[in-house]
Amino acid sequence: MYYEIYIDQLFIENVLVLALLLKVCGKIMDIEISWKRIWLTSGMGAAALCAVIFFRPESGLVRDIAAAGVPILSAVVVGMRIRDRKTVWKCIVFLLMATAFFGGIFQIIFSIWEPPVLLAAALTYAVIDILMGRWRQRMALGEYRAEITLEDQGSRWKLTGLIDTGNHLTEPLTGRPVSILELEEAVKMPRFEQIQKEEKGYLYIPYHAIGTESGWMMGMVIDAMQINYKGEEIRIMRPILAVSKEKLSAYGRYQVIINPLHAMRRSEKM
Repeated sequence: MYYEIYIDQLFIENVLVLALLLKVCGKIMDIEISWKRIWLTSGMGAAALCAVIFFRPESGLVRDIAAAGVPILSAVVVGMRIRDRKTVWKCIVFLLMATAFFGGIFQIIFSIWEPPVLLAAALTYAVIDILMGRWRQRMALGEYRAEITLEDQGSRWKLTGLIDTGNHLTEPLTGRPVSILELEEAVKMPRFEQIQKEEKGYLYIPYHAIGTESGWMMGMVIDAMQINYKGEEIRIMRPILAVSKEKLSAYGRYQVIINPLHAMRRSEKM
């Protein structure tokens, strides 16, 4: 079988693909790589691949090892600047996994549409970048979730909370930290029903969110809140909860946003 290959086109395509693969692998391993080093390494790997095809070694095994091994080793050792033998093998495994994943999405794109190779590579990288971003968000969400138990007037409610380092709500008169509870859960509490019915006994909690106007939420003080986070139990006496009319999680993954100061204190009293 005879194939006609344009060496300049092959070089450019492989430079781009290797650059994107190196960027993906760097994100997976949380290693910052400059684009200058990425392009340099990708050029070396693509040049090595083109050299193997141009000089055509007699042995098919030598050709295959050189075509695959040189770009991978140059990416790991030169691109990611790794010298430790154990870490080198780890990077090679991650790079091969990224290559397989990249190739799979690449084939899916070509099965739907047949764009130019460079455009397909860029689209593949964009898809992977979006998927990795969502995966990191899920990991972060799992990292900061805690089991929350609210206690008030002899009743208990078990909920899921998210410890949000960006939540700096405080009660303006005392400066005490404020956590946020969904309205859907708050209406289950007799204290909140009584506050709504009598229209008294609540606090004004001012807030300001990015992209929205300033406003205030209804706040209340309950008997206790227990936070179970990473095996540690933190009990807050008389915590202040602000009630949000909006859903805190679109998919119901948590019902309470915990003020980080609540998560750091073992006890709090009025």
